[in-house]
Amino acid sequence: MPPPDDVLAFEAVARCGSLTAAATALGCTKSMVSLRLKALEKQLGAVLVLRTTRRLALTEAGQRLLPHAQALRHSLLQMQPAVDTASCEVEGPISISTTSSMSTLLAPLLVALAQQHPGLQLRLEVNNRVQDPLADVLDFCLRSRKVYDESLVARSVGWVEEALYAAPAYLAAQGWPQHPDELAGHRLLGDEQQAQQRLYRGSEMVTVAMPPPLLYSETYLVNHQLACAGLGITALPDFLVAEDVAAGRLQRVLPQWHCDHWPVFLIFPYRQPLPRKYQVFLDFVLPRLRALLQPAAPLAAG
Repeated sequence: MPPPDDVLAFEAVARCGSLTAAATALGCTKSMVSLRLKALEKQLGAVLVLRTTRRLALTEAGQRLLPHAQALRHSLLQMQPAVDTASCEVEGPISISTTSSMSTLLAPLLVALAQQHPGLQLRLEVNNRVQDPLADVLDFCLRSRKVYDESLVARSVGWVEEALYAAPAYLAAQGWPQHPDELAGHRLLGDEQQAQQRLYRGSEMVTVAMPPPLLYSETYLVNHQLACAGLGITALPDFLVAEDVAAGRLQRVLPQWHCDHWPVFLIFPYRQPLPRKYQVFLDFVLPRLRALLQPAAPLAAG
């Protein structure tokens, strides 16, 4: 395959009519144009340009080569606009991964984003496994673990606080616990492996031995439904129950106490410059997620 620079030198000579003009068009020396033209003729085994003291003329082989050389130049000229278009247009695929519970926050935002930018092809992958955007070929991951990798960017989104919730009907029938020690006499929903529960009140922390739960589930969404049905008390993140508390379907148990709390990050591969579609995603999603999550970590025993 002839080197592209040699073919472009030939095309410039044919287009400009002289070695001097071709050198000016290509931004190189006249001798460089001559060397590239000779190298191309040697590789193709044919004379392409007839040189006289007054003018240059293409041979038959040169005339046959010219359309291909022109096509190469045209193709190369389209490279930069094609890249600029991909970097500037708000369209194309964006893949996002998050947990099942966080998807309840993210999915409505993605719907609103897609309505504003119909050219985007948004794919939401719901997976409770901690994923690596690079290894799993994802554009963004919304998760609760920060990364220390120079190839990844972690934007802080906010904090999630977990607390105990139950339906009003359950509490009316079984009574309101007034202290963490009283949880032992209640029906609990949660993980069968959870033998202890830490509860925080300001700088105070207590560890409560938990009785075996009435129903075993490791999924917030299942525990949420069971609690709304009045089957017991369960630990749920605040963002998941906000609407239920406002509507009176759930009430916070031991409101002065909270369970675990953790930061949330939006993780994505480092890109510089950042394509337009990714910047639009960040500008739309980040402030809305931050408005839904707590801006700072609650106080706990430390």
